This record gives sequence, C-alpha cells and structure tokens, in this order.
Amino acid sequence: MTTDRKKALLFLSLTLIIGILIGSLIPAFYGKFRHRGAKDMRSGRDNKVERPEGNKREWLTRKIIQIVKPDSAQVKEIRPITMQAATQIGELEKNSNEKMIVIMDSLKLKLQPVLTAEQNQRLEDFSSKARQRWGRDGRGGR
Repeated sequence: MTTDRKKALLFLSLTLIIGILIGSLIPAFYGKFRHRGAKDMRSGRDNKVERPEGNKREWLTRKIIQIVKPDSAQVKEIRPITMQAATQIGELEKNSNEKMIVIMDSLKLKLQPVLTAEQNQRLEDFSSKARQRWGRDGRGGR
C-alpha cells in the first residue's frame, strides 16, 4: 500500500470517527437542554427566576407571536387580545387554586380522626409544601 493510499485511509477513518462522535453527542446535548426546558415549563418557571403575573401575560403573547409569525401590523392587534386572555386565565387559575385549598382543608379535617398523629403530620407537611409550590401563603393569597 502506498503512502498516499495510507493517508487517504487514515483521513477517511478519522472523518468517520469524528462524524460518529458528533452524531452521538449533539442529540444528547440538545436533549439535555430540551428536557431542562420542559421541566422548567412544568414547574412554571422560565430559565430565570420565578415569573410574576405580568411576565406570564407577556410569555403568552410572545408564544402566540412565535407560533403564528405575524407581521408588525398584526402584532399590534394580537398583543391586547393575548394580554386580555392571559389576565382571564390568571384569574381562573387563582380562583380554582383557592377552591382547591378549601377542598383540601376539608379533606384533611375529615381524615384527621381516621389517621394517626404521625400520618396527620405527614399530610400537613405535604400540604404546606404544595402551597409553597403554588406560590400561596396558605389561604390562597399571593
């Protein structure tokens, strides 16, 4: 085998190995960030810190604009519509969370005589953690 042929075979082999590495690493890298983004969305967080109510409204507007790709004139019309819808969604979420807290408090009262002191404490700990995740102070207020 000639030296030119050996060089060609070496470069071909290196190209194949590099291609395999890139082909396996890029999807894993992309999947990691995609998984992290989905996790952040489920938890109600942006990749930043907690979003206040105003940013939720802006998030919905940005998402709709990203999906439909409107021109600048349409954006001016879309923005107030999405902001109003986001406000309504926020109110609905607040009301349903408040009702859920009332139902859960009632459930705890009904379970109290059935459960042991330790079980009641575990249920109370779970309830407190859930309210913290909802961003509630324990009575439905923000």
